[in-house]
Amino acid sequence: MFFAENPRPRPRPHPLAPRLPRRPLPVAASYLSRRAHDPSAPVVLTPPRILLAAAGLGLATGADDFLYVYGLSFVPVSTSAILISTQLAFTVFFAFLIVRQRLTALSVNAVALLTVGAVVLGLHVSSDRPAGVSKGQYWLGFLLTLAAAALYGLVPPLIELTYKRAAGRGRVVTYALVMEMQLVMGFFATAFCTVGTIVNNDFQVRCPCHSPLSPHSTRSRIGVCHGSF
Repeated sequence: MFFAENPRPRPRPHPLAPRLPRRPLPVAASYLSRRAHDPSAPVVLTPPRILLAAAGLGLATGADDFLYVYGLSFVPVSTSAILISTQLAFTVFFAFLIVRQRLTALSVNAVALLTVGAVVLGLHVSSDRPAGVSKGQYWLGFLLTLAAAALYGLVPPLIELTYKRAAGRGRVVTYALVMEMQLVMGFFATAFCTVGTIVNNDFQVRCPCHSPLSPHSTRSRIGVCHGSF
């Protein structure tokens, strides 16, 4: 009933957002395995500077989630999906600049097609804009979603660069090191999103009959909110 009465519900979290609760399990298993063979084994294998870089990448991922969700408040899901797919183009571009990945004809062709798709959407604002959303809000959502795609396209090359730095001085990039980095990234991304959620009071349960978009209000007719929990 909520989605039937409220055509613009709050957007879902970014599908690419880290899932923190799974990460500590393999890290703990790796540590216990090391301790079983060597009682003096360190708790953390990753150097502090690499963990600091992972924390920065986690904050960048959290900011990307914020941009994605906020942009989705003003553009349709179909438009958001197309714009987010341009992250592949940004990934190719940043991978070429940061880690010197070689460009191929297929990757350049994919970048061109995704760019054309975003331009076509920008030229048809009036037909694509949802009801109740102004042109300025639509462009804000359009640019925020595009910025989310650009930021997420930047993160994978930076992760690869961090792995290369971690492998310096003869050090081997092990499974434990990768999972420790992922744990730190997930923690800081989750913390960033959690703070934003608390600031916006999104943990409060809200009844659809209070929404200004609702065509009618059960509270005004009956005096009791039947959607309360």
